[in-house]
Amino acid sequence: MSITVRMPGVRWARRFGSLDLRRGLAAIFITIVCLGPALAHEGHDHDAPTPLNLPVAPRVIAVTPDYELVGVVSGEQRLTIFLHRFETGEPVKDATLSVSVENNEVEASKKEDGVFEASAPWLGGTAPIDIVFRLTLPGDQDILTGRLDRSRVAAGPAGVDTTAFSAGFQTLLVAAGALMGGVLLTLFVSSALARRRRPAEALPNDPSETEKEANIQHLRRAPFALIAILGAAQMFAARADAQSAPTLPSVPATMATDQPQRLADGALFVPKATQHLLSIRTMLSVEATAPRTTQLVGAVIADPNSFGRVQSPRPGRIDAPEAGLGFVGKRVEKGELLGYLLPYIEAADRANIESQIAEADARIVKLRTILSRYGERPGSIPQVKVDEVEGELNALLRKRAELQPSLVAREEIRAPISGVISTSGVVAGQIVETRDVLFEIVDPGRLWIEAIAHYPGVVANLAKAYAQLNAGDRLTLEFVGLGRSLKQQASPAMFKIVDPPATLGIGQPVTVILQSKLELTGVVLPASSIVRAPNGLSIAWVKVDAERFEPHTLRFEPLDGQRVVVTAGLKADLRVVTEGATLLNQVR
Repeated sequence: MSITVRMPGVRWARRFGSLDLRRGLAAIFITIVCLGPALAHEGHDHDAPTPLNLPVAPRVIAVTPDYELVGVVSGEQRLTIFLHRFETGEPVKDATLSVSVENNEVEASKKEDGVFEASAPWLGGTAPIDIVFRLTLPGDQDILTGRLDRSRVAAGPAGVDTTAFSAGFQTLLVAAGALMGGVLLTLFVSSALARRRRPAEALPNDPSETEKEANIQHLRRAPFALIAILGAAQMFAARADAQSAPTLPSVPATMATDQPQRLADGALFVPKATQHLLSIRTMLSVEATAPRTTQLVGAVIADPNSFGRVQSPRPGRIDAPEAGLGFVGKRVEKGELLGYLLPYIEAADRANIESQIAEADARIVKLRTILSRYGERPGSIPQVKVDEVEGELNALLRKRAELQPSLVAREEIRAPISGVISTSGVVAGQIVETRDVLFEIVDPGRLWIEAIAHYPGVVANLAKAYAQLNAGDRLTLEFVGLGRSLKQQASPAMFKIVDPPATLGIGQPVTVILQSKLELTGVVLPASSIVRAPNGLSIAWVKVDAERFEPHTLRFEPLDGQRVVVTAGLKADLRVVTEGATLLNQVR
């Protein structure tokens, strides 16, 4: 009794000889070797800069240690040339420029400082040409060279990534080879198992003989089918590359023909025309030592010895003098008349005062009559009696003198110090109460700043102090003293402003920057160089090429309100954007 185990893979490989297996493996290997390099398109340099999103006009770039030149094709036979200083990006002034190719030379016409135009027939060809630019200045001369290639453009159309096609078909090739290798490995293992288990002689009348032959024929055709599939894939990739090949843009006859672009790696392509229009300026970074700084929050206050406040001593009504009431911004001198205060009395109180005045008047008349009669008969009335009547009369006169002004007299309001009226809370006819603030006068040439110091030791090693306004202006400060009574859980630090500007107002918030005697090492930059990236980090734009800028994330500390010290993220000898960084940061 015998048991036959039917395994499709084993039966299929029984008569699949080693020769056919070797042929199949060889065909697959040759296919992968031949088509692999074909699908790996040339020109994919992983170290090259990120390609542009939009095509740009052909251009020539020439750079020397002192100058940077970019020529942009702006017509069939016209070249627009931008000439700037290399370190600062400033347009070169009072310069003449000539353009020459081999023995042909033309003089470039000056449009404005740093902008020239050159027209010549040899600028309209498609073959690459080497151009020599001869620069002449009142005190300097230089020669710049570059190559103009009109047949090449810096980028293909937006949205087309030819590298993605190549990577995709290479992945397809690897997947197809791995699949075919797995099939052949399975066949090889199945064939080996079949040889170990097969009987000494094959059955002459095996009903699956026809099936075996068919499978063998299919296996033999598999390499050729794979070749056909990969060949079609290669044709499709070539067609995609041809369709995505960059073409020359339609360049109008204008100076600025290219658009700024933000690249995939975060860098910026900013044409030289745009840099010239936005006045982009740079500086060469240099490492230096700078003092350590501490920032405090503060506000402008008045000097206690140059501040005056006028309050109402009693209820009353404001009356304007002939020169008019004092107003905000008016400069006054000490003792100058600001207004009048007319007494204001309630109706009941006024009636009581008037009755007292009337009663005093009646008694005064009576006492005067008595004294006149005493005078008619001298000696008949004791002198003591006469003195008593005179004393009572004088008391009534004084009482009436005190009561009458409370009804009709005006009290003058005068400036306590010289300065400028900073607050005026009255108008003509206004009723005020006792202790109401009528005017505040301050001397604008004597102002202080009160800062909040949560750590009193910040003034221990103080070397210099500055205040930075929201507009970017800087104020020089002198330390006055540190309060010992806590205010908002912090000690108030007082600083005197040296030469305060006339536009400074009381209560204006400022940032106080304290420079310590301790120093640190870093790159000193203007505060305008620091901008915010979309992720919220502080960055500075570095010019790495004539028209390419890269963002550098950095860490910095304020120095004096107008400059900062970059402690990490920058190194020396980099061209950092100092003016126009905010405009560059808006390029999308």
